[in-house]
Amino acid sequence: MIVYHGTTVRSARRICVEGFHPHRPSGRVWFAKGREYARRRARTKAQRAHDRPVVLTCEINVAGLRATLGPGRVFLGGGSLAIVGSISPNVLRSHAGGEAPNSPAHLARWVNRLLGLRPGRGVGRKHPGIERLSRWVDRRLAHQPDAAIQPSELLELARQWLPEHFVGVRVDPKTLHVERVFRPAGADEFADLEAEGLGEVRPGPDDAERATREAEALRCMDDPKPRRRARGLAILADLDEPDLFDWCVMCLGDESPTVRVAALRTLRRCDQADPDSVRPLADSPSRTVRAAAIAALARGGGADAADWFARGLKDPSPCVRVETAAVLAELDPADGPNRPLFELALYDSNPKVVQLAEKLTAGKGFARLRW
Repeated sequence: MIVYHGTTVRSARRICVEGFHPHRPSGRVWFAKGREYARRRARTKAQRAHDRPVVLTCEINVAGLRATLGPGRVFLGGGSLAIVGSISPNVLRSHAGGEAPNSPAHLARWVNRLLGLRPGRGVGRKHPGIERLSRWVDRRLAHQPDAAIQPSELLELARQWLPEHFVGVRVDPKTLHVERVFRPAGADEFADLEAEGLGEVRPGPDDAERATREAEALRCMDDPKPRRRARGLAILADLDEPDLFDWCVMCLGDESPTVRVAALRTLRRCDQADPDSVRPLADSPSRTVRAAAIAALARGGGADAADWFARGLKDPSPCVRVETAAVLAELDPADGPNRPLFELALYDSNPKVVQLAEKLTAGKGFARLRW
């Protein structure tokens, strides 16, 4: 399957050598089935990181990954693919300008991550082999700036110039999967370390409880029953899951209206917004899906929010009007441009819509119409 990963240029250069690694605390790597969505995610990340956006094209064998990683670790739905585990850079079909990290510190980190060695106990940035590898990358980039450096090339050179760290180790050059004949002192799971290599992270009681609930959420998300999948979203929202937005977008393409509605309503809790992913559902023939979609767009539609409020409050279905009125609290009734929206709700034929509007406009100078 061809998928896309939106990121920043700095991160992409690291990915080209190290591959994709789940970041704490989310523990997942996300891909998009559509380039445009990945491009929007890349722009969001770049704005936060003050960097340039880039979209990486990847080819991933989903069935093979499921067999390798085991159940409950590969989630495919809607327009997204979420993977609990590291992905080899060999899946890349595009690179960030053909560049690769070339500093000794970054290359040492790559070797330590590859072999599962703790920083401080593994190879250091001043190791002669690491310095030699750094010089080789510099020369390669100077002479072939448009040719991507393959991880298998770095692996072969690392074997030659750091032989003591590869004793009793077998590494698949295609997948970079490591198999040890024995485990030397200092070897540990790199995933248990802080990203900057500040030491091993020991989970406390709160972390253990969170891990238990996350595991329950993942089981629910992989359940064939729609209500269980909706339950999984509710748990992730309750945990304030860092990837909640991505989970919601994935569920927008779920076959069940129950799950799509749960995803749309959960999206209102997210700081991020992606109206393009929600907009098609605003035309759904299902009134519950349409209501949740319009309410989500009214809350997070940016410059078009007022238009979505108006559309929802004029919808022929009371269900849609009630759900739209429920998010009117996002607006200030004293703000002039918002006044017509509150009047629409105040004069609605449905008493629930009127009740919601009256509560928000009490004491704000609005006439109360009683039939």
